[in-house]
Amino acid sequence: MKIFLDTSALIAYYNVDDQHHAEASKVMEKIKNGEIPLTRFYTTDYVLDETLTFIECVLRAHELAVQVGEALQASPFTTIIRIDEETFKEAWNMFKRSRGYSFTDCTSFIVMKRYGITHAFTFDKHFREAGFRPIP
Repeated sequence: MKIFLDTSALIAYYNVDDQHHAEASKVMEKIKNGEIPLTRFYTTDYVLDETLTFIECVLRAHELAVQVGEALQASPFTTIIRIDEETFKEAWNMFKRSRGYSFTDCTSFIVMKRYGITHAFTFDKHFREAGFRPIP
């Protein structure tokens, strides 16, 4: 199964003080041992930006931000999709119509539709509202 990695899940997994850390760790363990079948993780440069910025600026953990960025970029199981002009425009149109979704969420939804990704590792309720299946 293709799984989209959202900022909320990445932060929960890497931040031991996050309210969802234990749950995020369990999901990753289930993926590692095959209980959740993974063919590939997908995320975007916008999600990577949000994640690294949060770790750097809110958690004030520069070394962790670098570690997470390096790990995601080097992972043979993860594709980081760059938001191109067409995706940006579609996301902008969605953002204008949708109250409550962040612009990054809109880019994620467009990418997920385009790549046929139905599942997202996320703690953000907006993914379910947009018609995707959240994990957990």
